Amino acid sequence: MKREILSSKWMLILLILGLTANACKKDKPETAKLKEASKNSFVPRLNTKYTYSIIEDDVNIGTATKWIDGGKDSTGLQVYNLHTNIAAHGMDMALDNSLYVTNGKTYTSFNMPDAWYALVAELKKTPNVVVEEAKTTGFPGYMVMENAIRENATLTWEIPGITGQYLRYIQKQSGSNTTFELTQEIVQKPGTAVAVETITVPGGTFVCSKFVYTSSQQQIIKVDGKQMMSRDGTETITLWMAHGVGVVKQENTTVFGGTTSNSTIVLNNIKS
Repeated sequence: MKREILSSKWMLILLILGLTANACKKDKPETAKLKEASKNSFVPRLNTKYTYSIIEDDVNIGTATKWIDGGKDSTGLQVYNLHTNIAAHGMDMALDNSLYVTNGKTYTSFNMPDAWYALVAELKKTPNVVVEEAKTTGFPGYMVMENAIRENATLTWEIPGITGQYLRYIQKQSGSNTTFELTQEIVQKPGTAVAVETITVPGGTFVCSKFVYTSSQQQIIKVDGKQMMSRDGTETITLWMAHGVGVVKQENTTVFGGTTSNSTIVLNNIKS
C-alpha cells in the first residue's frame, strides 16, 4: 500500500508555514475596513505581501506568499484572515487561517489541510473504490504565542482533542473486495522561546523570539482488519517570530519511518 493518508512532504510544508487550510470559504471584507493589529503582535501588517522560499534538504522546491486579505469584528475582537499561496512540487495550494490578538498573545487557527479533502475526493472518483468513512478529529484548533519578545515566552495549543484523520474504503476486485483503513494522529507539544535573536534573511533584519517546540505523529494502515504498517515520527520545529511579520524563518527536523529530513522556510521579500 503506497498511498499515505497525507503526503508527509506536504504535511511538513504546512507545518513549516504554521498554517493549515480551511475547508470552506469565509466572508472577507476589504482590508480598507480593517485596523492594523497591535504593533507588538505577530500579525502581519495590512496591505503588505510576504514571500518565502521553501527548502527541503538544501533544495529550493518552491515559494509561499502570504498577506492579510480580509477579516471581521467578532464581539469586539478584530479577527484577520491570513491568505497564503504555496507553489511547490509542481502544485499550487491556497491556504487561509484566522489570526487575532488578546491578552498579550497572538492566536493562529488551523484546520485540516485541503490535501486531505482532495485525497478523499480523488478516491471517491476512482473506479471500483467505495469510501465508507472519512473523518477528522481535533479541528479547528489554535496555536497561541506570547507576544513579548523575550526568553521563555510560551507557545501553547488550544486543541479539542488529538488532531488526526481516519479513512476506510473498499477496493473492489474481481471475485473479492479489500478493505483499507488508514489512521493518522498528530500530537502538538508546547514550547518556549529559547532565545531572543536578531537575524538577517533576504527579506531584511529582524529582532525575533526563537521558539522551539516538537510534535509527534503516528500512521497505521490496516488491510481487511489486519495491521500492515505502523510508522511513528517526530518533528522539532524552530520558529523565528517578529512583530508585524510573523514567521521570519523556520527550520524543521523530521524523523519519520526511520528517515531524517530537514526543511526550512525563509522570508525573501516584503512588498507594500
